[in-house]
Amino acid sequence: MKKKSTNILSNKSAAAIKAELAKYSETFNVKETQKLVEEVVKKVTEDLLKEWINANINEVVKKSVKEELNNIAKKKL
Repeated sequence: MKKKSTNILSNKSAAAIKAELAKYSETFNVKETQKLVEEVVKKVTEDLLKEWINANINEVVKKSVKEELNNIAKKKL
């Protein structure tokens, strides 16, 4: 008994689509695109991090210093 094919496309159609995609893959340089995305993410992340640090550094330092002073005070008692 022959096994029924589950392919939606014929081999000829699949080959034609593959050939068309190959044309476009040369147009879009994947490495350059990845590098561009990486640079954009890095810049946005860097800007957000700077903004967050500037907005929260005082509270973070105050809380950390207070906790450390409390720890030191408890050890001395």
